[in-house]
Amino acid sequence: MRSFDSVKSLRQQINLLLDNELPKEDHQNLISRMESDPRCNKIFNKEKDFRDFVKNNVRRPAVSPDFIQNIKDRIRL
Repeated sequence: MRSFDSVKSLRQQINLLLDNELPKEDHQNLISRMESDPRCNKIFNKEKDFRDFVKNNVRRPAVSPDFIQNIKDRIRL
């Protein structure tokens, strides 16, 4: 169970790093860990590759300004 918790914690830190929300000290520690631990680096690369895939392949449908205004108008009711 402990191994699962450590991987889960590592993934959380990696996600914070990729979201630019990891505190500077933790950021440096994680970078050092990735440089010295191939398993950590592999987890980081998988997450980054997944995010890049989603960013490059998932498209949001375009909506018109009228549609957005219509929603805003309905919220105000």
